[in-house]
Amino acid sequence: MMYKKAISLSRKFLANPHQNTPLNELLKKNKSVDLRNNSIVIDYENGYDQIKPIDTEKRF
Repeated sequence: MMYKKAISLSRKFLANPHQNTPLNELLKKNKSVDLRNNSIVIDYENGYDQIKPIDTEKRF
């Protein structure tokens, strides 16, 4: 039988309760659009850029 170590409610854990969760799992849970090889960059030539997805249905 395996037991998981109890998480103590430290200041570090309370500041970021997702610190032990991988980033890919957080993106899947959020249903985020996958921008890897799926984006175009619009340069406004004033120091600002905009990143837009090509296919908005491509999710993690």
